[in-house]
Amino acid sequence: MHLRGVALLLALGVCAFPAHAEFEQQLGPLAGAVRQQMTQGWTASVQDGWFTLYNANKSGSEQTLYLQAGPAPSGGRITDVNVVVRSQSPKAAIGLALTNRANKAICLLEITADKNTHLFCVNGQSRKNIATVPNLAKLDGSDRIRLIEADGAARFILNGQKVGDIADEPAMNSELGIMAYDVGTFGIADFGIANNVLDRPADAQPQGQPSRGGGAQQAPRQQPAAEPPRRRSPDSDNVLPGEGPYPRFGGDTVRVVSVYLGLMRSIFMHEFGHALIGELELPATGAEEDAVDIYSALRIVEPSMYPSGDRELDEIARGSATYAALQWYYSGKIGEAKGSTSPWQDEHTGDLKRFRNMFCIMYGGNPEAFESLAQSVKFEDRTKARCIDEFNKQNRAWRRILAPHTRVGTWEPDGQQPANAPGAPVNVTFEPSSRKIGNFYGGTLAKALTDNIQNLGKTYVLPRPINVTFKDCGKLNAWYSPREGSITMCYELIEHLAVMISDIEMGTVNGEVVDRTGAAPGRQQTSAPPAPRQGSTAPGNPPANAFNELEDRGVPPSALLFTSPYKGPTPNKHYNAKVVRTSEVADMIQNDRKLIMVDTSGLLETIPQSYSLIDAGSDGSVRDSLQSALDGWLTKQSGGDRNATLVFFGAGMNDRTSYNAALRAATLGWPTYWYRGGIEAWKANGLRTVSVKPMQQKPQQ
Repeated sequence: MHLRGVALLLALGVCAFPAHAEFEQQLGPLAGAVRQQMTQGWTASVQDGWFTLYNANKSGSEQTLYLQAGPAPSGGRITDVNVVVRSQSPKAAIGLALTNRANKAICLLEITADKNTHLFCVNGQSRKNIATVPNLAKLDGSDRIRLIEADGAARFILNGQKVGDIADEPAMNSELGIMAYDVGTFGIADFGIANNVLDRPADAQPQGQPSRGGGAQQAPRQQPAAEPPRRRSPDSDNVLPGEGPYPRFGGDTVRVVSVYLGLMRSIFMHEFGHALIGELELPATGAEEDAVDIYSALRIVEPSMYPSGDRELDEIARGSATYAALQWYYSGKIGEAKGSTSPWQDEHTGDLKRFRNMFCIMYGGNPEAFESLAQSVKFEDRTKARCIDEFNKQNRAWRRILAPHTRVGTWEPDGQQPANAPGAPVNVTFEPSSRKIGNFYGGTLAKALTDNIQNLGKTYVLPRPINVTFKDCGKLNAWYSPREGSITMCYELIEHLAVMISDIEMGTVNGEVVDRTGAAPGRQQTSAPPAPRQGSTAPGNPPANAFNELEDRGVPPSALLFTSPYKGPTPNKHYNAKVVRTSEVADMIQNDRKLIMVDTSGLLETIPQSYSLIDAGSDGSVRDSLQSALDGWLTKQSGGDRNATLVFFGAGMNDRTSYNAALRAATLGWPTYWYRGGIEAWKANGLRTVSVKPMQQKPQQ
C-alpha cells in the first residue's frame, strides 16, 4: 500500500503553509523579518489567515520580529495588528513593541494567556511598569493593538481602550515589531503601518494623539470603538456559486477538510479498487465489493499510521479516515431506525457491516488513533483483537497482489516494476457544476485532488489510461466502467453524505451552514536523532572497505514496514534512522555506555552485548499494539533514559526485520541507528560472535 494520502494532505496544506515570501498578507511590511529573525525552537506558518508562531517546549523563550522604522514622521504614525495567544502557561504573551537595541531598551504592550494586558518599558536593567489592565484581552481572535506615535510620544491602545502613554523613552525612534513569549501558539494578522495620518479629520483618528507626559500615571479610560472583525476559516466569507446545501461544520477548517476529503477518498478508492481489478485482471476470491472496501480502508488509514509531524495535517489524516468509515455507520443507523434493510440479492454488503469491515481495518492499522471511536460505537474487545490480525493479513495480501504491477519507491517497497517503467496515466476532469459542493471540489480542492489522483498512474503500471470525471449526474452514485476504463464521481452523492453528517453532528437542517471563528493550532516539528557518540576507533577495527555495507541494491528507503517473510534486498539508506557500518558499531560498543544493541535475526549467534528480540522486526503498522510494547521494553532496558543509543541489526543485508525494528523505534522518538550489514558484515570483518542467550524480557503485546 502507498501513503498517497499524505501527499494529498501536504498538497492541501500548500495553501495553508506558504513560504516566507508569502507572509505579506498577514504581516505586511514585517514579512521580510521572518526569514532572518526566527529563533531556534520556534516555527512559523500561515493557518486560517493567521501568521502563526509556535513554540513547543522552550519555556521562557522569546521570538521577536522587528523592522527598522525610525522616528515617526511629522504627520505621525499608526501601527495596527490583530493578535491571539493559545497556551496552558498563564505567562505566555504576545504584543507590539518599540525597541532600540543600541540603547538596550524596549517598550511593550502585551496580552497574556490569562487575559491580562501589560504595558512596560525596560531600559538596560531598569524596568518601568506603566499599566496593567485585567480582562481587557478577549483571546477570541478579535484582539487588536494600535500604536499611535507623534512628536516624541506614543499611545498604546487595545480593543479601542487606551492602556497608556509614553514619551521620550530610549526605546523610541528605532525599531517596532512583534514579540511572543514562552510556550504556546501565537497568531498575528493584518499588521499595517500608516504614516502622516494625524493631520486627517478628527473622525479618522479613533483615539486622538498621544499626550505629552503624564500618560503613564493616568488610569486607562474607556474609548468607544467598533469591534474589529474576527478571523474566520478560509472560505467562511465567500459565497460559492450554485445550488444546494454546502455544510461548513461550524467553520472549523480541519473538520471541513476531514469530512470532504474523507468522503471523496472513501468513494474514489472503492471505485479505483474496482478499476485495479478490472484493468490489471487481479484475482479476487471473495465478493468484489467487499474486497475493494478493504482496499479503500487500507489506503485511507495509511496517512494516520505514519504521522507527518505537522499537528494539523495529522489531525486531518485521522479525521478524514474517521469520516470515510463513519458515513456507513450513520447511514446504517438511519436505515435501522427506519426498519429498512438491504435487498438480499444486492451485491453490496449492508451499511453497518461495511462500516464494521472498513473500520476494523483502520483500527487494526492504528488502534491508538481510533480507540475513542471504537468505544463510541461499542466495538467489543474480541472484535478489536481480531482487527489487528485482519489488518496485517489484508495489508500483506493487497501488497503482494499489486506488487507485480507497482513501481518500486519509498512508499512502494514491494514494487516489482522499475521506477521508470512505462505505463498509462490516470487523468482527472472536474466538469462545471450547478451545485455548491461541486464548485467547492472543482475550485478549492481541484488542484490538490488532481495531483493526488494522478499520482496513482505513477504508482501502478496501467495498460491503458483511466479517466476520472467529477460531475453532476442527477443521481446519488459513483461507478467504474470496464468498457471505457473510466471512473465517474457524482457530486450529488458527496453532497448527500456531507448533509447527513452535518445534520447528525451539527444539528443542521439539510446541511444549513453554521459559522464559527477561531485561530488554528500551530505546527510541530520533529528533530533528527543525535549523531553517534564519537570516540577513538576500537583496536583491531576493520578498514572501511572490508565489506561493502552500503552497496546499492536498487531498493529505495521505505516509509512502510516490510511485510513477512522479510527476505529480500534492503535499502542502503533508512527512511527514519541513521545507517551505521561495522567500524562505527564496534566503536559504539566500546565507548557508549548507553548503547542498546538489538538483534532481530532469530539466529543462534549474535554480536556481543546484544539482546535477541525477533518480534521487534514484525510487520503491521507503527501504530499497532506491538509498537507500545516495544516502547515499554526499550524504556525498561534503558532505565527510562530516552537518550539511550539504539542499534538494530539482523542476519545481514537481505534481512528486512532490522529495518522494520529501526523504523518502529525511530517513529517512537528514540535515537535510532540501523546496522544494515548485521551479523553477515560483522563476521566478514573478522569480529567474534557469541551464542544467543534465552530472552528474559521480550515485548508483551
